[in-house]
Amino acid sequence: MNHAAKLENSPSNKPSAEVIKAKKSLFSVMLVVLFSSAGIALPYPILAPLFLNEVSALTTFADLPSKILLGIILAIYPLGVIFGSSVLGAASGIYGRKKTLIITLVLTVIGYILSALAVIAESFLLLVLARFITGIFSGNISIAKAIAVDLSPTLDKTYTFNLVNATSYLGWLLGPLAGGLLAVYGLDTVFYFAAAALVIALLSVTRVLPSDELSSKEPTVKFRQLFSKQNSFALLANKQIRRIFLIYLLATLGLNAYYEFYPVWLVEKFDFSSPDIGYITVVLTLFMTITSVFFVKQLKYLLGLKLGAIVGMVLMALLFFLHPLLSATAVWPIYALTGVAIAIFNGLLPVYISEQYHNIEQGQLMGLITTVFSLANVLIALVGSVLALFGAHWAIIFGAILLIIAAIDFNYSQDDIR
Repeated sequence: MNHAAKLENSPSNKPSAEVIKAKKSLFSVMLVVLFSSAGIALPYPILAPLFLNEVSALTTFADLPSKILLGIILAIYPLGVIFGSSVLGAASGIYGRKKTLIITLVLTVIGYILSALAVIAESFLLLVLARFITGIFSGNISIAKAIAVDLSPTLDKTYTFNLVNATSYLGWLLGPLAGGLLAVYGLDTVFYFAAAALVIALLSVTRVLPSDELSSKEPTVKFRQLFSKQNSFALLANKQIRRIFLIYLLATLGLNAYYEFYPVWLVEKFDFSSPDIGYITVVLTLFMTITSVFFVKQLKYLLGLKLGAIVGMVLMALLFFLHPLLSATAVWPIYALTGVAIAIFNGLLPVYISEQYHNIEQGQLMGLITTVFSLANVLIALVGSVLALFGAHWAIIFGAILLIIAAIDFNYSQDDIR
């Protein structure tokens, strides 16, 4: 076969119209993930200094310790994501990805505006309610990931998934940086900024994402059945799925122990300010983004999905264990390496799950991935806030132990996928 014939029959040489349509959809999804992730991350550099260093009605509610109040605020958002993502992914498969995404984006914008009003009123309970509502509809990231998966085989699944991950990391890079810079204007301004960013994402979905291609028949699943029969937790009835998601829960508990408490540790250990936390988060997420875009796909072919995910988990754990020994200078390169490890884990383990259970509706499966990640976020925010009373590094070390357990279980209980 000559070279021209090989090119003609190459899988990458798809009909141009099909590829262009897929890339437009991917672009729209990436924009949603970018601004959604940035909106989520915007308040993070401000929350720890606010609750640890300032005295107000927000930080002294019910005379509870400020670290406990911070833990509640950190936990309530992913608790909302658990409720939302457990049904939104499945809903998008029944009622249409685009339609469901538009509705949830509108309601997320409303949630951010309500959060800003709560801060102005210095109402802790209203802020808790607003963060919960925002979390519910921010579960739409599972819809965005399902759309990216749907683009396979027109676009390679590992390629699309890691571009979406890279966009998410970029959002986590820009969000804390913007939050740190906006801190001087108050937390309410940060929430208003997040709402404005999501309006841009909403416009991109409305104008760029192709219309849903649904059957002309009425959906056989009623809306109320999404909560009882079609939610993502229903997948856990399968013993094999239950085992892999237990591993994923342990690993994401470990990862979220770091995500939630490294800002607290930086304030506690080195007296970092909001801009300082924003800058070091830029370093972390920059290396996550670079690794995801340029190296994760190559690692998949070099190591396979299973070994690659294990490498990511073990490397994260080792770097977390180093925290008590770090100096103010050493923390910067260590956080760069941590970004590399996180990108490897996030880029390979979810793809492993998607490939292993490719016959399951991907919206529901991505919903379960997002739900489990958020459940881990809630659990570790509560448990970690108690450990942090003895020092924030104990929460991070606890996360490292969980990652080692997850890596060992994954190695001995799961098949290799190449």
